[in-house]
Amino acid sequence: MSEIRITHAVSLSGSILLVIVNSAVDGKSDAILLVASCEDVLLQDYISKFEQTLLSDDIQSSEHLVDVTFEVEEGLYDRAKNWCAEVGISIEQLALAFMRFCACTDNHAVLKEWFSPGRMLAELNATIDELHSVREELLEMSCLYEYALHDKVLAQNP
Repeated sequence: MSEIRITHAVSLSGSILLVIVNSAVDGKSDAILLVASCEDVLLQDYISKFEQTLLSDDIQSSEHLVDVTFEVEEGLYDRAKNWCAEVGISIEQLALAFMRFCACTDNHAVLKEWFSPGRMLAELNATIDELHSVREELLEMSCLYEYALHDKVLAQNP
């Protein structure tokens, strides 16, 4: 049986998965970004690949620390920090997982596709379509409200 247990898996896109793992031995948790689907990660042989992923104590020594600054909207930072606390990791571990993923040359093709203008445009168009749909629903609700209000006024003043 594996000493690593997946506690959370979040699909960030069709091909990128954020996985939160926990070590049964020492209780440490860590975040890992993978090029995989949720179905792949649930397989036991895939889980066994995580045995070396949790940070060892020597990586935490001060000689290996680097300061990194991100400019992030405060609300987004707070939501991310709260989510990290809920799943048992620090926001620093999440940022480190992202940096590790981006630094891995095997992931460059996926990253180019993920950050491509075409994909971003497709997501923007999907969001615009969703907003149009919501607008139509709101207009329909407004009309129904006006009809109901009109009928109520007529009933009170025959």
